[in-house]
Amino acid sequence: MDAANLVDVPSDQGSSPPRSGRGLLHLVMLGLTLVGLGVVSYYVPSLERVRPWVKGEGVPVVRLFTSDRRVAELPQFEGAAANIPRLAPNDPVLEAQEDAEDTETDTEVMQFGLEVTSKEYAGVAVSIENPKALKYFFQALQKAANQESGAIARVAHYGDSSVAADEITQTVRRKMQLRFGDAGHGFTLMAKGDMHYVHRDMTHSESDGWEVSSIVRRGLKGGHYGYGGVLAHAFGGEYASFGTSSKGQVGNAVSRFELFFQRFPNGSDLKVTVDNGAPQTVRTRSDATEDAWHVIEVPDGPHNLNIKTTGEVRMYGVAQERKGPGVVYDALGLVGARADRLLDADPDHMSGQIAHRDPDLLVLAFGGNEAGNDWLDPAKYASSLRKVIRLMRAGKPQMSCLLFAPLDQAERTPRGRIITLSLLPAIVLTQREVAVSEGCAFFDTWTAMGGEGAMERWYEARPRLVSSDLRHATPAGYAILGNAYYKALLEGFANWLEKGDAAVPSKVPVVPAAATIAAPAEDDPGREPEPVTLPTVTVKANSPVPEAAAPAAPRAPATPPAGSAPAEANPDRPH
Repeated sequence: MDAANLVDVPSDQGSSPPRSGRGLLHLVMLGLTLVGLGVVSYYVPSLERVRPWVKGEGVPVVRLFTSDRRVAELPQFEGAAANIPRLAPNDPVLEAQEDAEDTETDTEVMQFGLEVTSKEYAGVAVSIENPKALKYFFQALQKAANQESGAIARVAHYGDSSVAADEITQTVRRKMQLRFGDAGHGFTLMAKGDMHYVHRDMTHSESDGWEVSSIVRRGLKGGHYGYGGVLAHAFGGEYASFGTSSKGQVGNAVSRFELFFQRFPNGSDLKVTVDNGAPQTVRTRSDATEDAWHVIEVPDGPHNLNIKTTGEVRMYGVAQERKGPGVVYDALGLVGARADRLLDADPDHMSGQIAHRDPDLLVLAFGGNEAGNDWLDPAKYASSLRKVIRLMRAGKPQMSCLLFAPLDQAERTPRGRIITLSLLPAIVLTQREVAVSEGCAFFDTWTAMGGEGAMERWYEARPRLVSSDLRHATPAGYAILGNAYYKALLEGFANWLEKGDAAVPSKVPVVPAAATIAAPAEDDPGREPEPVTLPTVTVKANSPVPEAAAPAAPRAPATPPAGSAPAEANPDRPH
C-alpha cells in the first residue's frame, strides 16, 4: 500500500463514554423516574391502583416469587380448621365439603334422647346471645327429645338467597332430625319460577307454566303471598310434584301432605294423586277470596304427591310431615330479599298463615342485601326490622324468635384486595340491638365466619369456602356455618335444661365501639352525608348478655282472618 495514501483518522473514543456506560445511565434515570412516580402515587388518590405497596401486602418484588396466598384463620369447630390452604387425609374442611355433597351425616357423637353431653357441641364457635328468648322452642324440643307422642318442634327460617338454596338449613335440619327425630321435611313452595330455589332431602318438580309473584318484587294486590312469600298462579294443564327422598337418613318418609292455597270465585279444581292411587278432587272455588288448606293422610313411608290443574288456581305450597315426635325445619328463602320486603304482606293474611303453621321458633336471616345499600339509614333500618319482627310474631306471639346475622359481604378494591363492605358491621350491630329490645335471641354468623375480612380468608382457603361473587358461600362453607349454628343451638338447649332461664352463653363476641353509617341529610339531598352513630351494646365474653327490654304487650293469638277456610281433614293437628 502506498504510504502517501495513508491518512490519520482522528479517533473519538476518548471523548464519549462507552456504550455500556450510557446504558447504565439510562437505567438509573429510568429507575429514578419510576421511584418518583411511585412517591407521587401516594399523594394522588386516583393513582392508588399503581402504588408499589400498601399495608397488608407482601414485600414488593419478593411477593412475585413467593406465594401471596394467606393462611385462612377459620373458627375452630366441626367442619373448619386453621392452617388452610392444605388438602390432606381427614382434612376437616374437606370433610365439610364432602358432607355438603353427601346425604349421610357423621353420627359418631350424635345421640338420641334428652340428655345432651358437652361433647356434642364441643368447639362451639359463637354462642346464641340472649338464649332465654328461646325458651318456648326449647320446651317443644324437650318434648320431642322425651319422645312424647305427637310432639313436634317446628322452625320457620326466613331469609334471602342463602336460605333459598337450602344450604345452611339443610345441615341444621339433618342434624336436628337425627338428634331429636325426623318429623318430616316441612314446607316447600308450589313453584319457583326463575328463582334459584332448591330444597334438599326431598323431591320437587313443576311444569313451566306457573306464574310466580314473590313478595321481594312486591306489587301483588291484597298482599296475599302465602306462608313462603310466593304465590304461584296457573291455568289448566300445569302440574307439580312433591315427594320423599330415596337417599340419606332423613326425608325418606311422610305421613301427611298439606296443601296451602287460595279459594276464590273463579277457582278451578285440582286433581291430586298419591303414588299411583286414584285421583282426589280439591276444590278451590268460593264466593270470596280466602286462604285454605287441605290435608292428605298417608301411611308413614316413602310417597309422591302429584298435583294437576284443570283451570285457574292460586297456590302457596305443600308441607310434608310425619306424626312425630321430632323436628320440622321450614327453609323459607326469598332470593334477593331484604327484611322489609315482608312488610308488603297483608298483616291479617300473614298472621293467619303463621297461626295455622304453628311454628315454635321464628328465624329471620337477612342483612346481606341491605349491606349493599350505600345510603342505609340506621334509624329507619332498626325501625323496619322491629316492624318485621312484630308482623311475623303476631300470628303466634308466644313463639321464640331469633335474628340470624348475615354472612360477611365483601367487594374488591382497585388493587384486587377483598374487603368487608363498610356497612356490614353496623348492620350486625343493629340486628343485635334490635334482637335484645324485641325479646329475640341472636346468632352472630359474621363473627362465626371470623368477622372483618372473613370473606377474603374464606375465598383464599383451599377448598374455597365462598363464591367469587363475594356474597355467598360454597357448599363446604355453608356446611361449616350450618354446623356452627347447630352447635350453638345445642349448647343453648343443654344450658337451658341444666339452668333454665339463668343459663349464660359461653362464647359471646366482644362488641366493638359503636359503628357508623352515613345517612343522607333530609333537608338537603345534595349535601355530604353525616355519619350517624349507632348505639353500642356492650357484651363481654363469658358474661350474660344485656337484659332484654320488655317487649310490647303481646297480641292475643290471631285467629284466621275473616273468610278464611279451616284446614280440611285435620282436626287433631299435632303441635
